[in-house]
Amino acid sequence: MVILECVKPGAKLGQMIVTVDRILAKIQDLGYNPEIRHVNYPSGVHVLAILKDEQHSEAVDDDYLLEEWLQVRSEINPDGVHLWRGK
Repeated sequence: MVILECVKPGAKLGQMIVTVDRILAKIQDLGYNPEIRHVNYPSGVHVLAILKDEQHSEAVDDDYLLEEWLQVRSEINPDGVHLWRGK
């Protein structure tokens, strides 16, 4: 395994940084324009890419967005792709 040693502006000793440009590129290749958000939890800061944020006044079918969700999971690590349908 090759370890790249480089210094980025703002980097501090003890930090582990993951670049997400490849993941974002895959998401964009699927036709999404993700909105990047972050949430502060006691365990740390979680960075999220919101692919859809729809508001519905009526109930939707149980399988609504299921095919899209499966498509994204086939391209991105499935452990990191979640679908909330308002239940």
